[in-house]
Amino acid sequence: MNSKVGALVKREVRSYYWSPLAYVLMGVFLFLMGSIFTKFIILYQQYNFQQSMGSGPSVTLDKLANYFYQNMAFVLCFIAPFVTMRLYAEEKRQSTMELLLTAPISSTSIVLSKYISAMLLIFSVVALTMLYVFFLVIWGNPDLQVILSTYIGLLLMLSTYMAVGALISSFTSSQAIAAIFTFLTVLLLWLFQSFGQGMTATTGPIEWGPLMIYLSPLSHFTSFSNGLIQVKDVVYFVSFTAVALFLTHQVVESHRWK
Repeated sequence: MNSKVGALVKREVRSYYWSPLAYVLMGVFLFLMGSIFTKFIILYQQYNFQQSMGSGPSVTLDKLANYFYQNMAFVLCFIAPFVTMRLYAEEKRQSTMELLLTAPISSTSIVLSKYISAMLLIFSVVALTMLYVFFLVIWGNPDLQVILSTYIGLLLMLSTYMAVGALISSFTSSQAIAAIFTFLTVLLLWLFQSFGQGMTATTGPIEWGPLMIYLSPLSHFTSFSNGLIQVKDVVYFVSFTAVALFLTHQVVESHRWK
């Protein structure tokens, strides 16, 4: 990371933590995940009690952790847009985007610094959930390798969310519009998994069902949550992120010539 990118990252991160945004997001996220975790623990205890009485379905701690992290991945669909909504929209609203573009800083440095700062914030939010791993270890013997691969999947998936959000924010000066369209886009991508199942429609060589399933981050995250780190899933997240950041760079660069 060069000095210009590092300076811009510090500026962006400082702006996050000087505003209530970071703390509100952390509070809301931890409240939601704490509620979901508590619910799952209650269900786990109920199932264990039923099993001890000779009835009820079998629910392991690993299965509980899997359900929990899949719910976390879905909740992050709501959290991510609030992190990325201000990346470019706020600069445009305050008319500071022109100053940034006329400074001796390349568009690549601008895009990377804003993206890295957003990732640092969302990573810090997700890092707080490591507390739940501590509780899982206390209560039982969860497969820590599966939990580790799940966190890797979460971070890769978040890299895609952040890149999509940055791209949408670069098109507008309204944070609200950026947040809404980012959420709708991420949610649509998430639901592609369900839409593609059972779909048999084709257009020439294109089979829309398998294509929609492949485009859904959920289908790739599921492998990580099952303890499988596959090259095709890593390639999906890295490629999606790279394309979104490239398009963001093109949008930012276009503003230089307006």
